[in-house]
Amino acid sequence: MLDYLEHTLGGGRVKSQKQFLDNDRKVLRFFTYSDEEPYVIHYYLADDTIEIREVNFANSGKHSFALLLRRQKLPKVFSVGQPGLDTNEESYLTEDEIKPGDAIIAFGRSFKITGVDEFTQKYYKKNYNQHFPLTDASGASYGDHPPPVARAEPPPYNGFGDEEDTLGYVKKLLPEKPKKDFFKYVDNDKKTFRYTARFNTQIPEDVDRRFIICFFLADDTLSIFEPAQKNSGVVGGKFLERRKYKKKNGEFITPSDFVIGGDVVINAHSFHILNADEQ
Repeated sequence: MLDYLEHTLGGGRVKSQKQFLDNDRKVLRFFTYSDEEPYVIHYYLADDTIEIREVNFANSGKHSFALLLRRQKLPKVFSVGQPGLDTNEESYLTEDEIKPGDAIIAFGRSFKITGVDEFTQKYYKKNYNQHFPLTDASGASYGDHPPPVARAEPPPYNGFGDEEDTLGYVKKLLPEKPKKDFFKYVDNDKKTFRYTARFNTQIPEDVDRRFIICFFLADDTLSIFEPAQKNSGVVGGKFLERRKYKKKNGEFITPSDFVIGGDVVINAHSFHILNADEQ
């Protein structure tokens, strides 16, 4: 009677503890069709139970039902038993009895297998040398290669504010302040590299202009200041706001990009490095 009640409530005990420990969270997924409707059958290797889920598509005009059959052991032969009858374990479906191209019979209803996911395909190939086609819930076939994962690309940076702050609105509805490297900030606080630079240009008005590039090691930001020169016709002051700037390849500018006698492009401006401070 105890075995009958346990099987009634979900298939009874797991006979092998090793089976549970070796196969916990390992699930075989079969994409099937029944009465021209798609279903997904999950086979749990930990305790040989299955569940059947209905596949719902947007604008299908049908009410969505999460489960067609709750998780339980699937009997091979469906019959109405009497209370107190002994239940034979051999009468339940196991994974080695599922064959490519066959149908899974669940309580008198046939589910035709159209394909499996990548894990299930590799599992049957390794353990039973059987090949299942690789498909998805809609029945689309992908041969022996899984479909590429579609990833949402963030929109291009619009130039306003810090790029990390802007990406916060893409990743979360309520953005959080970007976390900084605390130990790097403490070790390099008030440490700054300063470089003297000029424009890479042949325009007479810009040839004699000089700039001071300050690179802040605490957060890898930089700013550019233009000293005022008499009778130059150019008003000195802040040339670029302090923040992180990227190179043409998309990587952020680092101190290794500043070489005396070399060139560096910052915010589409090409600078020639003339000198550096003692640090």
